[in-house]
Amino acid sequence: MATGNAVNTPSRRLFIDRQRIPTVWLRVLLGVAVLPLIALNLRMLALGAADPSGLLSIGEWLNHSMNLNWVGPADRSVVLYILLLPFAALLIALTRLTLGIRVLGFRAILIAIGFQEIGLLPSLLLILLIATTVVLVRPMMRRSGMPLYARVAVILCIVATTMVLSLLAGSWLNSATLWSMAFFPVVILAMLAESVADTVARENTAMAAWRTATTITLAGVIAGLSQVTVIRELVLACPELLATQTALIVFVSEFLDLRLFESFRPGENKRQDAEAARGHVVLVRNRFGAAPIAQTSSGAPRRYRRAALQPFIDGLRAQGFKVDVVEGDSSLPSKLRNLAGSRSPSSSAPPLVINCAGGMHGAGRLGQVPAICEMLGLPYSGPAPQAPALLDDRSAQLSVLGRAGLSVPKTLSRDEAETLLAREDTRLWVRPRFQGDRSATAVRSQRQLRRALERTEERFGTAMIEAIPRGRGLSAVVLQPQDDARAMVLPLLEKLPSTGRFQQAHGLSAEHGSAIRQQVIACARALGCRDLARIDLICDEQGRITIAQVLAIEPLSKSGPAHRAAALAGLSPADLGEKVLQSVLTRTGTGTDHKYSGPKVSATRNPTQNKRSSSACVTLHSSATA
Repeated sequence: MATGNAVNTPSRRLFIDRQRIPTVWLRVLLGVAVLPLIALNLRMLALGAADPSGLLSIGEWLNHSMNLNWVGPADRSVVLYILLLPFAALLIALTRLTLGIRVLGFRAILIAIGFQEIGLLPSLLLILLIATTVVLVRPMMRRSGMPLYARVAVILCIVATTMVLSLLAGSWLNSATLWSMAFFPVVILAMLAESVADTVARENTAMAAWRTATTITLAGVIAGLSQVTVIRELVLACPELLATQTALIVFVSEFLDLRLFESFRPGENKRQDAEAARGHVVLVRNRFGAAPIAQTSSGAPRRYRRAALQPFIDGLRAQGFKVDVVEGDSSLPSKLRNLAGSRSPSSSAPPLVINCAGGMHGAGRLGQVPAICEMLGLPYSGPAPQAPALLDDRSAQLSVLGRAGLSVPKTLSRDEAETLLAREDTRLWVRPRFQGDRSATAVRSQRQLRRALERTEERFGTAMIEAIPRGRGLSAVVLQPQDDARAMVLPLLEKLPSTGRFQQAHGLSAEHGSAIRQQVIACARALGCRDLARIDLICDEQGRITIAQVLAIEPLSKSGPAHRAAALAGLSPADLGEKVLQSVLTRTGTGTDHKYSGPKVSATRNPTQNKRSSSACVTLHSSATA
């Protein structure tokens, strides 16, 4: 069996059997492809015979009963579109698989329909105008956090507006070209414009222009061949040829998957040089993902799916990194393997995985992505697979933190909680024992307690009741907690109850801030957090600190605490990403030539390693006294 790498070598053969389809099925397909050709010959022989008999009678019957020449002129164009669709698909398969020329999917077929509707010149002018407009507008829509459906809806509106303007301009200027632009299929234009803009964002402008040009050229070829009289009459007279074309597509994928010119990628030389200098980053997230075979438990919290990571991705790309975004679902191993195998020849280092995924579902979902990266041997951010097992079990987590000398919430039995709620005005928290990244539910009465326990046990199984002291809720983002020399805590944050947004915490003394930072780093180390983690804590009136929750995998969302704390420390999203990358590279010993080039961070290092820790709160303390 020939491998994919063998195909790309100079010694490749013209035909390569990839053995993806069993021989029996190939023989069946060969029969399916040959039978319509036999029928075509019988049809031709029957036409020339004065008295068809024997096998020629079959041809005579086919000519009279198996044809579509009876379709009227009003419907003939629609029928021809259907009959020529497999022919167009065969041309696209040959272009992409045999020649290896990249196109924008099967949009060439749709564009060919537009060419036939209004002509070549008006179509090209309209495509150029719409694609340019969408390429300019689409980045602003993505930065604003608009979801996919909203972006596509806006693009449809832009297309419709442009076509209406062309209709008005055509009437004002008495131009048939401008007038006809309004009759190009709207959905086809919107799909093409979105594909062009997406290619510009994921690859580069040169590649987007190349793929658009090849798609339009292929659409012109399809439109031109579709107007050839012989082809049109043949498909109407012999509709059984659809089976032959379908079988030919399968044979092309099996024997002619040569991709002769796939290495030609305009604009890729600079990207490969940048990749060799900076590196290849794969960001794993949970946004959509393939559904599990059987849903046995709840999935990850919504914050993993809703995280707006585009500013972080754009920042890394602006710094020269090649960034791919993949879903952390069941297809992740094959995607990572393919990305690792497709890196540029000048880059010897494997891609580095930034884990922003909370896992799909099931027990130990926080460890799913780390386990896959360990299995494939790829460096990755976040905790090792054994740490999420501890982070996932709230009871074990509190036990470890207690042994480390840190203050943690007190756990209560149901009877203790009901007695406490009946005796005094207090607030307790109900949370799942497993899935430690879940938020807790606050309860103030026995009725609320029973309802919260029922809902939690129904969704997550075992529930826990915790008593957390009253006080200020703070969040700390810690970088590189595993490294004594580089561990640092970004400026502390406080969540506003009214809006849910994070702002810088004010009013803490330097000594108090230093104590908080020491406990945050100690907490992260005790639970095996690495590279970047978020610690939520409660600070009461006496200054006592209680660890409320630990999130070892923090989505780098533009509205999240990591982004906010980094901004307060003078770090852009790209700088924060470089800090995380540098932590992984240092820890794993890969890519030692990568150096952090961002600004210095206004945050503390580990006070146990730095005797002058009182100056570590300079950002926080100065703002508190201002």
